[in-house]
Amino acid sequence: MQRIKLIIEYDGTDFYGWQIQPHKRTVQGEIENALKTIYKIRIRIEGSGRTDRGVHAYEQVVSFNVPEKLSTFELKNAINGNVGHDILIKECVKVPSNFHARYSAKSRIYQYQIYNGETVFRRRYFFQVKEKLNFSLMEEATRKIIGEREFSYLATKDKGVCNIKNISIKKEHKKIYIIVEADHFLRRLVLGIVGLILAAGRENLRSGDVQKVLTGELRRPRNAQPKGLFLLKVLY
Repeated sequence: MQRIKLIIEYDGTDFYGWQIQPHKRTVQGEIENALKTIYKIRIRIEGSGRTDRGVHAYEQVVSFNVPEKLSTFELKNAINGNVGHDILIKECVKVPSNFHARYSAKSRIYQYQIYNGETVFRRRYFFQVKEKLNFSLMEEATRKIIGEREFSYLATKDKGVCNIKNISIKKEHKKIYIIVEADHFLRRLVLGIVGLILAAGRENLRSGDVQKVLTGELRRPRNAQPKGLFLLKVLY
């Protein structure tokens, strides 16, 4: 057997998320079905993280064991030939036997994409916000979120401490990109973080309210929509 690492790009619009589900089209299910077609056996894969329904990935990382039947070049082409047009295997390499896509990761980086206006050409990959956003207040909010703390009040269901290592925000005309790096994320935490930053940009929060949301004194604003979220990179 050989240990394989894949780097995968996918458009999450038409998937029910990453994790395999009965009678639902998922990214994990699509890749495992492709591997079953290739090797004629069921092969379980491990992803670096579970993206929710509608979330995309520039570089999702996957690991698994397969028989030494094909070269990595042949395997990459075989998987790409057996998955839908919305998944692309960008890289396929052999790795040491102890490599694990999830547990070996040091940090994960997500990017959230906002279009401050309306256009039909951005609807699949940008969250569109009609009203004008106060960019300086959004920048101020990001600085208050960075750090290691309990982030349960911004997450959904999950509880625990995360180390938000960095949040950067940049603006290119009407496009705004929020990039968040952490050692790990609670469920829908990135969407909660972006929702909080957007509330600041809409001027719905007063000075000091960001900290109150983080500590649970104020109810968190509405989460951002999943379609603007991309798993950008996983660091090992």
